[in-house]
Amino acid sequence: MYILRKNIRNAVLSTVLAGALAAPGLAGAFGETSTGVQIKEFSLLDTASDIVGAADFTPEGNKDGHFKLTLSLAQNTVIKSVVLRSTDAYGDDNDQGVWRTNRATTGWLLGMVRNKPVTSTNGATTYENEIINPGFQKEVNAPVGEFTGELAFDLYASNNGTIKETQYYVLEIETPQGMVTSKPIKYKQPMTAGGASAPNTGSGLPVPTPTPKPGSGQPTPTPTPTPNPGSGQPAPTPTPPPPVPAEGPTIHVFFKGQELMFDDAKPILKDGSTLVPFRKLFEALGFAVKWVDTGTVQQAIGTKDGLNIELTISSTTAKVNGNNVPLDIPAQIINGSTLVPLRFVAENSGYEVSYSSNGSTATIQIDEGEVVSEPDDPAPNPTPEPAKEEIEPYVVKGYIRDAKGNPVPGVTVYADNTLLYNSNVLGVTDESGHYRIELPQVATSWRMGADLVKSFNGKNYKFRLTADVDQPLAGSAGAVKDFTWTKFDGQIYIYPYLTYDTSLPEFLIGDVEITLTPVGPLLDGNSGKTITKRVGPVLGGLGIDEVPIGKYTATARWLPEGHAPIPMQIRINYIGKYAESAEVEFSEPRSASTNHYLSELEIRIPENK
Repeated sequence: MYILRKNIRNAVLSTVLAGALAAPGLAGAFGETSTGVQIKEFSLLDTASDIVGAADFTPEGNKDGHFKLTLSLAQNTVIKSVVLRSTDAYGDDNDQGVWRTNRATTGWLLGMVRNKPVTSTNGATTYENEIINPGFQKEVNAPVGEFTGELAFDLYASNNGTIKETQYYVLEIETPQGMVTSKPIKYKQPMTAGGASAPNTGSGLPVPTPTPKPGSGQPTPTPTPTPNPGSGQPAPTPTPPPPVPAEGPTIHVFFKGQELMFDDAKPILKDGSTLVPFRKLFEALGFAVKWVDTGTVQQAIGTKDGLNIELTISSTTAKVNGNNVPLDIPAQIINGSTLVPLRFVAENSGYEVSYSSNGSTATIQIDEGEVVSEPDDPAPNPTPEPAKEEIEPYVVKGYIRDAKGNPVPGVTVYADNTLLYNSNVLGVTDESGHYRIELPQVATSWRMGADLVKSFNGKNYKFRLTADVDQPLAGSAGAVKDFTWTKFDGQIYIYPYLTYDTSLPEFLIGDVEITLTPVGPLLDGNSGKTITKRVGPVLGGLGIDEVPIGKYTATARWLPEGHAPIPMQIRINYIGKYAESAEVEFSEPRSASTNHYLSELEIRIPENK
């Protein structure tokens, strides 16, 4: 019987976190190092595959992070471990996840698949996939393997609920001679040995075929037999895909199985997003198309069946039925043609978009999306469009709206003088969400911000807002600065308090799943959705984050590999008795471990298990 008492739990948790979050020394990055290891390219390809689980090559119903790694080894080299970390843009850990090839630290599986060249007796070179680590190494000190020369790998980071295409990632490769660490990379911004962005190609390597879980109803794929060594049978090997042209892959777009033909301009891939000619896309989706050019503002507008989408050229904010919606990439005019983000337009029109690539060719499918009925949410009343603002010298003004475009009154807005310390001019939004601040007539610039306070279940929650276009303004010129309130998240620390029989599997905190069901409306008044997440690293501890503030019923399950799910008991930290569920609310943190609104839960395995 193994017992982890509560009075030593914090010490144990600190030890676990130290292993999870410690950053090793930097021996070299993108270039030849004393270890003879050179990272030639490291990039995040997509988050669309489900290949690995928390501890082995088993799909678990979540989309993994798919990375590409190419190495050059000057000599025969033992790679002891490979660790992937989620970081900020400067390479510092942001506590959103650690993935690794062994059990040296806490974290999730980093699966490695090598695209291995094989030379036949007649001199022809083909390629075959080789899974380097089917799961965590049983021995902590067991190496990943011994390699030499030019190598290409696909890396699969098991989804821990935090993998996002907006995150930065750093890769660490440990050898007996030292550690090689990459520069931080972001989705579709791969880094090469020269430090420049590499072509957005993807590795083009075939991925392992995931085995469906028993009872999933999915057919089990027939594996390709691998001949025994010495059998004389050639191993079936895939042919490498054609290289991607310098101008990017050729993109084919299909709508309900019918390919769309773009005559005047071709679809392009830019900053990880597909841009297509706006008129052809809108008309294929059934929109009536309108082009507006006032001389200062150019807009592509599509209207159909009560749906209106407005895209302003070079703006990262679109309007859907009058509501502001952020864009990953703006609509833009390239070589005289107006191109718009395909995924944004299609998904906001109710369609589903899928993307696949074999290197030189990319295929995008637009199909009917799943219709979800939410009878409990009445149709909202149309939100009035805020009045158009004219810029005035020495005046800053604008509107504050929530994510649905509703006005937010009573928000304190401040103009911060960038010349003098702690010199602010304040204003407050009225019932229409509008504010107006007259600035002193001095030669200086100003930066805008706002403090929003919301009352919920007897508590006040304060949020700092930045302007939609967060740039300083010259007082003499004046400006219109609008704000959109979209983030009101909290996080939950999870503390395991374990007393269990040794006949049960090894307990890994990453195998715990938390489900949160809203009780009544959330802080912003919306009904919210049920949230299910695995426990993982969060700011200052272990738990789950990005939980919209509200009141929830929380339940927990332990999902050990190869074992039936085990329901866990749960309670608020140090409060009440353990039960099948607990009601969760958020408060200000009691320590400096996090600056997010926080709830804390204890979990344990039922004593009769």
